[in-house]
Amino acid sequence: MARGEPSPADMELIGRLAALGITVSAAQLERWRGLGLLPGHARAWLGRGRGSVSVLAEETVAVAAVLGRHARSGRDVRWAVIAWYAEAGRPALPGELAVPEPPWQAVREALVWAMRRSTAQRLVEAARTAARGGEEEQDAFYTEAGRVMGRGHGGPAHPEVMRRVLEDPGAELDHQGEDRRRRRGAVRMVAAATMGAGEVGGEVLVDTLATLMPGLDSAGVAASVRQAEESGEFNGWLRAGAVDPLSLLEAASAQEMAAARHAAVVLAGIGGLYLMHGLGMPENPALARLRALVEESGLSLIAAQMVPMLINPSGVVHALSMCLAPEIAALAAWLESVLTEQADTGEGLLRLPGADQDGPQAFMQAWIGHLHQLTDRARARRAGAAEKAGAEDVDGARPSTGAPADTRPTWSSTEQGQ
Repeated sequence: MARGEPSPADMELIGRLAALGITVSAAQLERWRGLGLLPGHARAWLGRGRGSVSVLAEETVAVAAVLGRHARSGRDVRWAVIAWYAEAGRPALPGELAVPEPPWQAVREALVWAMRRSTAQRLVEAARTAARGGEEEQDAFYTEAGRVMGRGHGGPAHPEVMRRVLEDPGAELDHQGEDRRRRRGAVRMVAAATMGAGEVGGEVLVDTLATLMPGLDSAGVAASVRQAEESGEFNGWLRAGAVDPLSLLEAASAQEMAAARHAAVVLAGIGGLYLMHGLGMPENPALARLRALVEESGLSLIAAQMVPMLINPSGVVHALSMCLAPEIAALAAWLESVLTEQADTGEGLLRLPGADQDGPQAFMQAWIGHLHQLTDRARARRAGAAEKAGAEDVDGARPSTGAPADTRPTWSSTEQGQ
């Protein structure tokens, strides 16, 4: 068969993908096979000297589908591999193809490649250089860290704050101030974990931990810090070089990475439930308990940020490196056990208090109904404000300036040219 001419099996594959709303070309299929990502077609012998034909396997359809969903023109295919790996760790939705695991070597190569070029890794390396250098190198690190962190997002507002603003759009929200504190805290934490706790000092470190780990027992942390300072052991309280996401990814086995992926999925699911409280989700004792446990852990920000992290391939890399850390993996395992305990009671999380039947359905209907009420209330408020403004402007004067209202006709560009 001439080079570039798709086989009947490839033509069938392209048609199957098109039926799923995924457009791929024969050239893409060939490229993915060359990279070892897409399996080749099996051959079926026709017998009696009639040769053989290629046969399309269902696994090939599933692999091509996930690559087709995530591949982008002009974007390195390694990003598609990372997105594929993240998707393979989630259960398939009803009616969807189960996503097979990508080749482990391709996954490992893609994750390490992505982390090496990440801003987070560049900050870690800059902090190491600063630790070995003098004041000039340290100043350069803080300047670069401030610039990099200034472009990022400090994380979502607390669910209670989000809920208050949802209920009353006029409520004051100082999220910008909280966002700045989180950014500064992230820079200080990188400095402390890379150059040692003595780089930032005890008081600043306690304040940083309180910012990045809300709900943590700050008094207990402050006491530990004071004791370490008095004994002369504070500089080792956070071991220099403790943060090294690239080394974690390079050293992880396929089994360890799969466990980290599972932990990330668990935390993202729980983080989603945690954040949904801020979007008006109905309350019940099980959800309130779960939210309280997340906050008491001091790692509510990590759980909340795991949600957007797993959406973008660049975030997946950081989510996996975080969940390779024993502390984060332990948090995910503990919260998963809480969910299992709740499931054993026979009552799901999405259930209105006192609802004996159609729990999830009634729960969702109540949530949607509440959001509709808030929307109607906001519309009425805007209509009332507009009516009030119109009543104040009936004399042809703008209330803000007292200037005569502009009563000149508005002409279209076409009319102006006539």
